Parts: sequence; C-alpha cells; structure tokens
Amino acid sequence: MTCERCRGTGFEIVEKEGREFAVKCACRKASGSVDSGDALLRACRIPRRYDHCTLADFEPSNPSLKAALEKAMTYCAGYPHLGHDEGLGLLLTGDNGVGKTHLAVAVLRELVTTRGASGQFWDFHELIREIRNSYDQETRTTELQVLEPVVSADILALDDLGAWKMTDWMVDTLFYILNGRYMEKRATLITTNFQDAPAETAQRGDAFRRSEFLVDRIGQRLRSRLQEMCLLIDIQAPDRREGRQIAHRLAIGAGLSAPPRKG
Repeated sequence: MTCERCRGTGFEIVEKEGREFAVKCACRKASGSVDSGDALLRACRIPRRYDHCTLADFEPSNPSLKAALEKAMTYCAGYPHLGHDEGLGLLLTGDNGVGKTHLAVAVLRELVTTRGASGQFWDFHELIREIRNSYDQETRTTELQVLEPVVSADILALDDLGAWKMTDWMVDTLFYILNGRYMEKRATLITTNFQDAPAETAQRGDAFRRSEFLVDRIGQRLRSRLQEMCLLIDIQAPDRREGRQIAHRLAIGAGLSAPPRKG
C-alpha cells in the first residue's frame, strides 16, 4: 500500500525556518530500510566535493527546484523501472550552479545505498582524458579497461556533458557508451548546461546571437538516443555558487570593517 505522506518516494518535503527540505518518511524508517553499501559507494568514484550531496540536503528554494527534487525522488522510488521504461535515466539541464550535479549524485547515492546498484561517477572530460591516456603504453591500461565499468555499471552519472566542443572521436566514443548502456537497459544520469531542444528550434534565429543548445554540441544522433534513454529535468534557478560567494565576500568585508576589539 502506497504511503499517503510520501506517495511511495520514501521522502517527504518539510519546512523548517522558512526553508524546505526532503527528509526520510516515517514509512521508510518503519520498514527497517537503512543506508548501507559503503563499499559500493566507494566504487562509485564520487569526488570529495560532492560527498555531502544527498536528496535530504537539496534545498528546493523555488518551484523549479522543488519540481526537480520531486521528480528525482519519484525516479528513485520507481527504480528499477521495468517494462517500456526499463533502463530509464535522467537528463538534468540548466545553467551553472543550479544544483544539477547535486541531484545527479544524490540519485546515484540513493540507488547505490538503498537498492544495491553498482555505480560510476565521471566528469565527461575526465573520462575522455582517461580514454586518451589508455593509448599511452606507459599507463599500462587499455581503452577497454576504462570503458568496461562505464558501460556495465547499473547507474552511470555523466557530469557536464557538452562543456567542450566535441570532436568526431569524442562523439563516436560517447555514442558507444550511451548506445551500449541503452541496449543493455542500464540507467544513465546526465547533467549539462545546455538547453535541450530539437535541431529545428536550435537552428532558428541569428547564428551570431542565439545561445547554443545541447544538439549543437552533441549532434542529432546522440540527442535522439538521449530522448529514448532519459527523462528530462530542466532546472530554472539562480546560480547558487555565485550567491554563496557574494554572501561570503560580504561577511569578510563586514569583519574587516568592524572596529577592533578593546582589551
């Protein structure tokens, strides 16, 4: 029977001190479900910078962020998605600093610790460098050794897709990864700063003025594959990093301008 509080997601959104947070629902605690899988998490290669990223500490400070969090929680609750949606992943789009990587890591962490899934986190360009290095005899690795866990992991989080201009080799490598995962019905979580839109939409307007779209970066063939593989979560929000930096500078400035303490 589906819990009325969390609608089966295992989390509910609560308000505290004027801010909203996702917390584990009482039904999940009652079922005896606990975070586990430390060894699986270590194998995920999650960078230390994102160690804190969970669904519970994602702050949905506007309607778009709240909708994104709810979709992520619903996605986790339905994993593994079967039938027509088997192997369904997530494509998270939005500007810099809106929380795309946080959500992708949080979903990866949730599925590893609660569902026992195997996972891998890769910054796309780090992955490309790793594959290129495999051609160097001194590294004593092969391209297959690098790609095998990337293709075979239950969950792959691929961060910052499209940040660099794609060469033909990069496009072919990415298609190999995504197509291999698609054929084996394995879920992929992708973040990108570029808006998703059909090629026809991207081609409209002045080429010197319009913003680039994801299809401009990865091509129509790869975009079509992502459409089949992933649920789109588009996040509209201000840059959190910039806001934190401004607040930090103001705090430092206030401290410097404060009169010295006596004694």
